[in-house]
Amino acid sequence: MILPLLFLISLLLLPCTAEANDFSGYAELKGFAYSERYDGEPYGAGSGTLFSKWEHRPGEAQLTASLRAEWLTSPQDQLSFDPADRRLRRSPLSLRDLWVRLPLAPSHDVEFGRFQLGWGQTDGYSPADAFLPRDLTDPFTDEKLPLWALRVSGQEESFRYQAVLAPVTTPWRLPPLGSRYAPIAAGALPQQTVLREREDDPPVPGFIALRLLATRGDWDLGLWMRTGVRPAPLLQFSLDPALQTGPAPIVSVERRYAREQGVGVELSRVAGLYVLRAELAGLLSKDPELGDAVIGTASVERGFGDGKLLVTLAANAIEPPVNQTLLFDRALLPALIAAWNQTEPWGDWKVVSTTGLEHMDGMAKGEVGYNMTDTWKITTGGDLPYGSDNGALGALKKARRIYLALRRSW
Repeated sequence: MILPLLFLISLLLLPCTAEANDFSGYAELKGFAYSERYDGEPYGAGSGTLFSKWEHRPGEAQLTASLRAEWLTSPQDQLSFDPADRRLRRSPLSLRDLWVRLPLAPSHDVEFGRFQLGWGQTDGYSPADAFLPRDLTDPFTDEKLPLWALRVSGQEESFRYQAVLAPVTTPWRLPPLGSRYAPIAAGALPQQTVLREREDDPPVPGFIALRLLATRGDWDLGLWMRTGVRPAPLLQFSLDPALQTGPAPIVSVERRYAREQGVGVELSRVAGLYVLRAELAGLLSKDPELGDAVIGTASVERGFGDGKLLVTLAANAIEPPVNQTLLFDRALLPALIAAWNQTEPWGDWKVVSTTGLEHMDGMAKGEVGYNMTDTWKITTGGDLPYGSDNGALGALKKARRIYLALRRSW
């Protein structure tokens, strides 16, 4: 852990020919206090993060690179070189961006390297983004994972397009099963069950996708389609008699990946002070444990000065063939999500309410940030999951927490 930190610090201190504002980043210390102990995990935990980003624009091109180093008090993950994020656990050192954008013609670009992709119109939950890889090591942050991909995009008058080829599968990263962050109720397995997760090799091929957009007046219409490997794994539980050497059952857990095809439409319109959005997607898979889905979302957004209120309703019209908690991206559906973000002269705040309407579980989240100076900021907040243990968020009640963070940006 010390070597990557020293590398990042030296990278920041070394003189270079780039413009001063080509570099940005932050260093952050964060502490968590939990409402209860969980299977040996303490009441408190802490983390440290060092993030640095470099951007440069020679002519019409753009170069971007960023790196993140982390330190966690518990659990401390093993340092590994995993630039595609394909391993079971999160590495303390991760490559976030490494991409180049080059002009092909006026209003047409090609971009290749490692970058984030986001197509969703309805913030909070979007079927256009639900298939993208996510890091749920901390399920309350729901971090998107970057992709190694090639993207061609352009615009002709009111018509826009994007074509994406992701040659490598970047799988979802899940929290350790049996930990306080695992979305599986404590009573779902016999007491003292030992879960043994196996490191596996996700399939190499990723996916291809195409998105077309057109604007006419106040209306914005989009169509997307994709095919390839679904990055959210299907978990396989097995009880090997040869491993049962003690009183506690030992259950092996493996990850399996299915192929899936999807097509979706999206529609949005500005109506006075409001922005209305809707998405509908059909997802098809021959895998018997994944099955098909028809997911629809509708949202309304209203601005309030430097802030906005967003309400989203999302639902799946087809009953999943297995417990939907095990499908991860569909675990919460149907769901109602409301979020209010506001920027103030002294800082910012946000409140979020997420409710799973199947099991009536959910989470209340609040955060307040205070700008002490232009570069120093202190943030405090809390995550309060509640409701039925059978729901994806209700099962996280053991992880109720408050936190305090100090950040210096540059």
